[in-house]
Amino acid sequence: MAHKKKQDPDYTLNIFPLYDQKAKRDVIVFLVQTTKIFVSFRYEILLESEIYDHTIKLNITGLHVPELLMPQTGPAQGRRDFIELNGIFRVIVVKQDRTENEFMIQISQELIDIKKKPKNPFILISNDPINLS
Repeated sequence: MAHKKKQDPDYTLNIFPLYDQKAKRDVIVFLVQTTKIFVSFRYEILLESEIYDHTIKLNITGLHVPELLMPQTGPAQGRRDFIELNGIFRVIVVKQDRTENEFMIQISQELIDIKKKPKNPFILISNDPINLS
């Protein structure tokens, strides 16, 4: 019987609070990045998002070449900012091939606590902030 090789994750998801200088308010950032580093461009991950019944669903629909074709090295990124999230949420991330990962997180203004993760995820979740500059 052949063993299925454990697949390395394709993406990371960082969820962290941030003060949005432009909007002058606190937001919760959901930042999806590829684990692959691109050497030519910083691609954008196309994300669709919806919130319903304490569920946050993120659909990864593809990669987009940036408008400014400035050479840059780094992972592809997709970002969604949400306001006024508080409590326990189910986070569902869906890849293009319809594979889903489901997480349980608790969100407050001071803290993002990851309560439950899938066994072999295609996306690694973290509450570590990422420098967005």
